[in-house]
Amino acid sequence: MKFRTLIFLTLCFTVISLGSSSMSLATDKPTREFNGPYTGRHLDRVSFPIGGIGAGMYCLDGNGAISHMSVRNQMEFTNMPKMYAALCVLGENGEDNIARVVEGPIPDWKYFGMPGAGNGLSHTTHGLPRFREAEFLDRFPFATIDLEDKLVPFTVRITGWSPFTPGDPDSSSLPVGALEYTFKNTSNTNKKAVFSYNAENFLVSPGSGSIGPIDGGFVFYQKAGKDRDRKGAFAIVVDGDKPIVDHCWFRGGWWDAMTVTWDNVQNGKMVDNPPVPSNARGASLSVPFELKPGEEKTIRLLTCWYTPETNLKQGRRTAPGGPAFDGTPSLGTGEEQQPVSGFLGKGLINTFDPGGDAPTGTLTSPEITLNKKNLHFLVGGGGKVGRTCVNLLVDGKVVATACGKDTEHLEWATFDLDKLQGKKARIQILDQSSDSWGHILADHFILSDEPIEKLKTGDGNKIVADSNRAVVLNSFDGKDYGGWQADPPVEKTCCASDGTCSTDATKKPIPKTHSPWYAGKLDSIFQVAEYWVQNYDDLKKRSETFRDTFYDTTLPPEVVEAVAANLTILKSPTIMRQQDGRLWCWEGCCDSHGCCAGSCTHVWNYAQAVCHLFPSLERTLRQTEYNESQDESGRQAFRANLPISPGGISFDASDGQLGGIMKAYREWRISGDRDWLAEYWPKIKTSLDYMIRKWDPRHTGLLEEDHHNTYDINYFGPDGHCGSFYLGALAAAARMGEELGKDVSLYKELLAKGKKRMVEELYNGEYFIQIVQKTGLDYNFKPIYPADQSKAYRETARIVNQQGPKYQYGTGCLSDGVLGLWMAAVCGIDEKLIDDAKVRSHLKAIHKYNLKHDLSTHANPQRPSFAMGDDGGLLLCTWPRGNRPLLPFVYSNEVWTGIEYQVASHLMLLGCVEEGLDIVRAARKRYDGVRRNPFNEYECGHWYARALSSYGLLQGLTGMRYDAVDKTLYVDSKGGDFRAFLATATGYGTVEFKDGKVKLEVKSGKIPVEKTVVKKG
Repeated sequence: MKFRTLIFLTLCFTVISLGSSSMSLATDKPTREFNGPYTGRHLDRVSFPIGGIGAGMYCLDGNGAISHMSVRNQMEFTNMPKMYAALCVLGENGEDNIARVVEGPIPDWKYFGMPGAGNGLSHTTHGLPRFREAEFLDRFPFATIDLEDKLVPFTVRITGWSPFTPGDPDSSSLPVGALEYTFKNTSNTNKKAVFSYNAENFLVSPGSGSIGPIDGGFVFYQKAGKDRDRKGAFAIVVDGDKPIVDHCWFRGGWWDAMTVTWDNVQNGKMVDNPPVPSNARGASLSVPFELKPGEEKTIRLLTCWYTPETNLKQGRRTAPGGPAFDGTPSLGTGEEQQPVSGFLGKGLINTFDPGGDAPTGTLTSPEITLNKKNLHFLVGGGGKVGRTCVNLLVDGKVVATACGKDTEHLEWATFDLDKLQGKKARIQILDQSSDSWGHILADHFILSDEPIEKLKTGDGNKIVADSNRAVVLNSFDGKDYGGWQADPPVEKTCCASDGTCSTDATKKPIPKTHSPWYAGKLDSIFQVAEYWVQNYDDLKKRSETFRDTFYDTTLPPEVVEAVAANLTILKSPTIMRQQDGRLWCWEGCCDSHGCCAGSCTHVWNYAQAVCHLFPSLERTLRQTEYNESQDESGRQAFRANLPISPGGISFDASDGQLGGIMKAYREWRISGDRDWLAEYWPKIKTSLDYMIRKWDPRHTGLLEEDHHNTYDINYFGPDGHCGSFYLGALAAAARMGEELGKDVSLYKELLAKGKKRMVEELYNGEYFIQIVQKTGLDYNFKPIYPADQSKAYRETARIVNQQGPKYQYGTGCLSDGVLGLWMAAVCGIDEKLIDDAKVRSHLKAIHKYNLKHDLSTHANPQRPSFAMGDDGGLLLCTWPRGNRPLLPFVYSNEVWTGIEYQVASHLMLLGCVEEGLDIVRAARKRYDGVRRNPFNEYECGHWYARALSSYGLLQGLTGMRYDAVDKTLYVDSKGGDFRAFLATATGYGTVEFKDGKVKLEVKSGKIPVEKTVVKKG
């Protein structure tokens, strides 16, 4: 079937759907064509990001307004600055002037859907007249808005854009954006007009900060005085015309400044007013022009910003894996730790502070004589038997042990010493876990003949101070451990005078806080503006080349829309780029800051755009994972520090770390760089060997020991989700090792076992499941305590324990159930890990059971706004064969676009094109501008990274993949003839597949193809 036929069928389906919906409720949402313009209600939520990779952004709304002004290295979602372009068409006298804000109608939700609405929205420009009609069209990285008004003799086109040049990440990382205003005289007479741009200094509260001059415009500063641009600056410059600039609006109370400014606009008055040192609320620039009938004029408004200094930092600077005992007791709660309570005095043992769950080690007391009936102590933290615990050692053997209960509250515990009287012993505090709750809290070790309840004073955990009744062995209130010995011992490190440390004395000290990449290349807002003006035409031409190449396609419009819409994530504050050029990313963004730090490895597994469009940037993520985030044992923190430094914010995650093996393979094939592979191989091998030891210690071929994953929980027992990652990682490692002449026999052996087990044990004849394992593991799950529940729910707790660990999926049909196989395919691992027929059956089951075209009757007590009500969407999991756990894995009732797109593209890869398109349509219908912004697919935050899986749809439909190692272009079309975009490490272009033949048109750079392989779809 040809893609043109698919498009025709899609349109027919739409028409049929429209016809059948005529009898439905009148509240049904309107429809629009995929990849087409946005008009009417579809304009309401449109906000199109303009900015640079890791540099910040603002958004161009569907009506032409500016919103989401986020140019200070963090998300400022609700920052809708009071700034606007205005047009005054001059009449014969002032009374005949026609003045409009160069924007379309205000969306309905802004009438009473914004903060301050009840007080009249005085902080907005909503009360100023606007054009009556607007139409928005995106052609990433460009967006155009056409404005019309019957009373205005001009039409206007706004073109917003920022540089996007695949293969050249630096040009795409500039803190710049452009707004071009094209005016056309539609009357039959000459018309004089004044264009103006008017803005309040949005970097500060009204009247503070300062406004300075720049050639062609003005600069807003967050501060006044010397070095004011270090804290934040935003420049607005007209390029090509000499504007008249008012650097300081009228000063007054109430709404005087806005009133006078609009009076200037509607009278065509251009104010030439020099800058002042302070107390400048806003500024305006004006450009007069005249147009003949039918004549056009474009005014280019260039914006740029500069915020080199931040207070942003994330994580803990300590090498993952040790030591847990850093030489001094903790004073309480560590950074990013839940509040610690229940300890006595000033200090305690807290192995989360300062290194988080990552460090490991032991702390052992001097030898003591057991001459009392009881050893009492306070304990909390992780409840991992044998890994996070307090042990009593006699003759070097553990005779008693106690753990926390996965809580940061310390409670009294007791070792009964009746049968150990007179013996010599040592107390050992053990932390041998880097997982979640991989830390121990301990305090106040005492010997006493009395039970702890008799020693307690009734005030929390406090006990009597009588040394005759309780002998304190250690209260950890001093500056050190008081003779207790740490293992491994704490090593002294060399640090700079400012306290920053580096693992290599030849390297520069790691900064304390984040500074963006552009701050290391450009010294001021003036340099940014100068570079922007001088290189504007070239950057625009190259961005247009990408746009024209990308949209020169016959692929279905819903696919083109889904891919392009999510490329805007790369311009959002979700992406950070630190001063050395490396990427560091959030998962998404909350309204005022990033959400879920550290380039989370399991979330960024899904993202398939950066590795093709900017492969050198993608490799910086591998650089961090296999260096700063990985310790000598091979354990990787799945969240990296910011600034990037040794250590990490979290423990290891199975899907993230296993995905990293496949992504390393992908980076080698995309770059063709064998030396890179040789450099990284020892670290890749160390990583995989660590995971085998930890999660498959019995060499079964599947992960069995509890393993963390993207649902923020641990699986117990083998599962298709992370098991498929294991197969893909083993296959990738075997291929890489063979290339370098290494022994990979173990990996091949485990791969063969895993393939067999996956089919024989996890495939139920329709889809792949999980075997929830309650016993037989090295570390079995800990039941919850029914006594902790109120009386009515103790039976519920018993049922949960009977089912096994909480938060599993068991017999469920999981949308991510074979995710690792998709990862393997898109990473270029063409080995058949599992029979296509069984994988196809699983994916079709997902489509059958998990895709809902109307969620009105679906119960979701979790986070419903991703998809709810009459929205359609793909549920994360269903249980079509029953046995749904009472408490399944968290998020199971939700809909995530990143998973929708990976399932859709995987279906396409296996020939199920219609099923895949069905899922894509469901997702994009939700993001149609009526309820949601088409350019902000959110999950745990705005512009969520997982949605970049949509780029995989290109490969899913076409099977296109360029292998730089073999210089081979692969094509495996699933829908007949096509034209589609292809990006490689050295260039990009268009691939045309027609009548079984392949033609490559290189539009930028080079793509040295020596061989083309066409597979039968």
